[in-house]
Amino acid sequence: MRQALSLSFPLLLCLASAQGDAAPSAANRENLNTVVMPAARVAQVKGALPAIADPNLAAVLDSQDTLWYDDSVMKPSYQDSVGASSNDKWPDLVAAPESIIGGLHDRNKKRWQFPFATTAGTDESTNIHVTNFVFFPRLNGEVPTMPITRVILNDKRPEWRWRYPEGTVFGEVIFIKDSGGKLLPTEIRTRTKYPAGWAMNAFRPFPRALDLINAIKERRPNYSNNPTLRNLMTYLEDPTTLTAAKLSAKASLAPTFQQEGYLDVLPEFGDDQLVRELLTMTTFRSSYGATWKRNGAQRTFAASTNSPLSIVPNRYTAGLIEVSDDSCMRCHKETNRLVSEFYDALYLYGELWGMDGIFSFHPYDESKYPALRLNMVDNRAVNPKLKSAKIFRIAFKGE
Repeated sequence: MRQALSLSFPLLLCLASAQGDAAPSAANRENLNTVVMPAARVAQVKGALPAIADPNLAAVLDSQDTLWYDDSVMKPSYQDSVGASSNDKWPDLVAAPESIIGGLHDRNKKRWQFPFATTAGTDESTNIHVTNFVFFPRLNGEVPTMPITRVILNDKRPEWRWRYPEGTVFGEVIFIKDSGGKLLPTEIRTRTKYPAGWAMNAFRPFPRALDLINAIKERRPNYSNNPTLRNLMTYLEDPTTLTAAKLSAKASLAPTFQQEGYLDVLPEFGDDQLVRELLTMTTFRSSYGATWKRNGAQRTFAASTNSPLSIVPNRYTAGLIEVSDDSCMRCHKETNRLVSEFYDALYLYGELWGMDGIFSFHPYDESKYPALRLNMVDNRAVNPKLKSAKIFRIAFKGE
């Protein structure tokens, strides 16, 4: 297994090249940070980022070649029979009973079923905001343009395909939504493209329970004067607090993900200001291969909680999943997989979202989505902002 504790050496060279280009070409001269997300929103997100121990990730987060986005500017989207649309609209054209649709799509939450619904471990969380980013390394001083090709699948249905260049870094910042609209960082996850695939990592303020214990002692040396905080410290020091839990994909998705393990559900801190200090003033470090707490053969890899404000999102289940390449690939290898591979009768109803191991990013012009349902025509076109920034280009005839 490749241990992705830091980003690759070639990426360091790409970053140095990007920062050293005094006059990048016209095709790449704009700051990619704000290509799809408004500058004010990018500033808010970057202003809420924590200190990062890994210098390579810190450079990616600071780079002008890092493109920021979230669901408000790039909807989770999939390819339909003859076009593209947003995930929440997938059932609209499906000629199947609700029992079949419900096995793949959650109508109430307007998203795919687990494990293809959300950022892993946050399916039931209600107090988070996730902001995504992607860094495209420069080659010969320029951010490379990705060609979009086309293949014909079942029933003569065309599919757009693209691949991300080596050195690409995708990431997501998981924020807890605090009072007044403030964002508190709780985790940063990354996936870095290598010739053989993707390597992943997760950066957290407290990879181990002991790290949190030490931080509380440093910031609240008189913690025992607060009964709630004292109770939390007793809990953190107790290895027997782990409870058995299980994550299972639904119905015909069952083969894609099954995980049994343990969670460590933290009690209240009793000191909201301490939580804010811990999340905003702690340097985030790699959690690759780290164990949050162990009790003999029982292990959990992150904390959980039912509290509205803690060091992790509420109802967080990522403690079941070790931070490793293999754990992450169990879901990401399924991007753009045909729906008919799960339900034979749905051979005309497109694919799961994403491409090349990445769910969140896509080239589609979302303003064209209604045409798929109104006229049943191929509505795929490149997002004009991504086209103008030369992130994507059509590489097949007829376009």
